[in-house]
Amino acid sequence: MRTLFLFLAVFPLINALFDVLSYAVTLSLLRRGLRSRLPFLWALLDLAIACVLFLALGATLVAVIHGLNLLAGVPLLDLGVLFAAVREAPGAHVWLFLMLFSTILPTALHLLVSLLGLQGIWPRRLRRPVAVWIEGAPESPGLAVRAALALGLVWAIPLGVLVAALFGLWAFGGGLVLEFLDGYFRLLLWIAHIPVGVF
Repeated sequence: MRTLFLFLAVFPLINALFDVLSYAVTLSLLRRGLRSRLPFLWALLDLAIACVLFLALGATLVAVIHGLNLLAGVPLLDLGVLFAAVREAPGAHVWLFLMLFSTILPTALHLLVSLLGLQGIWPRRLRRPVAVWIEGAPESPGLAVRAALALGLVWAIPLGVLVAALFGLWAFGGGLVLEFLDGYFRLLLWIAHIPVGVF
């Protein structure tokens, strides 16, 4: 019953609070990015803020669980056991990772929109013919086909670059991603140990 209280009341409320903060930051920076000449910089700022919120969510969950354990007088969720279990078998705790990573979803969407905004940095000499083809498309089927293909490429190339970058990051820098996640885990352990005083 106590565990149900954590999983059905406490965790969703805390997670919802951080999700709302993440959405608010993303929407605000997305609006600024739409008016900016460099939308990708706003997306990178959003990513940095999302990483801070990601850490804050983990720290808040640790502090709240520890506080509830103290109030209850018995462990509602033993943080020491949880940290050890996550270290030993991370795949068995997918629910925890999904809950934490939901805070980064709005930022991922913002990055996608920003990449679409990169079409605006194509050289003007390459964009002018596409604009002419789009303008002439209603009168000429040939221009309509050219315009559709060119416009599709203008939008698809930034997305292709994103996919290639993500693949390259995972293929060649996968160790960096895992090191980042391990660093996040160690930082949460430190927060649980020193400021919160769980151990």
